[in-house]
Amino acid sequence: MKNIINKIEDLDWNVNKYEDSLELSIYSSAGQDFSINVSIGEDKDNFLSNLYEVYENFDVSYETYLWLDNTGHGINGAPYEMIDVYKDMEECKESILELYNELTK
Repeated sequence: MKNIINKIEDLDWNVNKYEDSLELSIYSSAGQDFSINVSIGEDKDNFLSNLYEVYENFDVSYETYLWLDNTGHGINGAPYEMIDVYKDMEECKESILELYNELTK
């Protein structure tokens, strides 16, 4: 896992290691502190599979909703317009796939 963590950090993600998972975080282009938790698993291949599963299960609409107030505007540092929050969450999802692709090269 040490090599994987080093490569993730080289790709400008921050890594916090816990007993059985890694918390990976990065700032989106809109300035949101975006993070995901990925189960480490038994080996590198298992970790990569878990990372891809996080990508597949990332619900852009749901994640957008979490960053909106009751009037549909961004909160907690999210962009003000709903569409901008949605686009930012799409970018965050894409960043997971980009990370996965870099780690599987």
